[in-house]
Amino acid sequence: MKIFITGATGFIGRNLARRLLKEGHEIICGVRSPAKVKLFLPGGTKSYRMHLEDKETIFSLLRNEKPEVLYHCAALVESRSIKNLRRVNCEGTKNVLEACLRAGVKKAIYLSSISVVSGNTEVPLTENLPFKAKNPYGLSKLEAEKIALEYRGKGLKIAILRPCMVYGEDEPHGLPRIVKGLKRRIIPIFGMGEKKLHLVSVENVVDVLVLCLSKEAAYEGSFFVADKEVLTVGEILNYVASLSGAKPPFVFPQAVADILAKIPILRRGLGIFIRDRVYSIDRLRERLGYVPRISVYDGLKRAVSTVKTD
Repeated sequence: MKIFITGATGFIGRNLARRLLKEGHEIICGVRSPAKVKLFLPGGTKSYRMHLEDKETIFSLLRNEKPEVLYHCAALVESRSIKNLRRVNCEGTKNVLEACLRAGVKKAIYLSSISVVSGNTEVPLTENLPFKAKNPYGLSKLEAEKIALEYRGKGLKIAILRPCMVYGEDEPHGLPRIVKGLKRRIIPIFGMGEKKLHLVSVENVVDVLVLCLSKEAAYEGSFFVADKEVLTVGEILNYVASLSGAKPPFVFPQAVADILAKIPILRRGLGIFIRDRVYSIDRLRERLGYVPRISVYDGLKRAVSTVKTD
């Protein structure tokens, strides 16, 4: 199958590209820097320079390459500028999906985020809850998912996946910071660390992305993607500390976290100690027949082994 991937040098995108190549698919990468493709993917992998803001270039690439399926994995994550987030995540998504519609791409698989509903307080969260974001990134992904729904209404077959916090081998964002913080003993546990934090291995995310190629039910509604097991924050931090050779985290009373969380600049970082973050994957199981392949214990073990903190 001929498949186009946006964001193919990103963490999830490159893992997806490797899997699809391994399974014999022909892939085309739309990326900001084609030179980076050589760092992550086999030589000879076809790639094009593409910016999400350039709708005509996107359309030309899809018209000329004629992929059967497009994965839209590209997104801006680490930015506090809602303007930049909307430019890339919202307008970029609109440009990609419009190009799919114009170029006759049969299916699009859009990588959304759990953040589009994370402002809701139910435990566990489910897909049918109303849109409610907690930060600028979540707001931009919320608006982008609404755009995806608009294009589904225009006749484009679109699968919408909402992974929670993704970790894995060579993950560049959260896990390296956690390992470094644990080794420096600047990440404590508050109370008993009993709040639950649902994670997802990048391998499980890729499994679901690939599953969408063969499951028609994937193109209706949306789907949370998470690991089978749900650990507490204390279990996660102690397990990662043991895997990385760090000493167990210091423990402080829960009241300390509650007080510090009232300070706006600290609230986001302390969120995991204040509320449960659990996501139902019942819909994923029931509609797509999916069972997570990688346990959170094996996934974290593999991921921590690749973290470089020097």
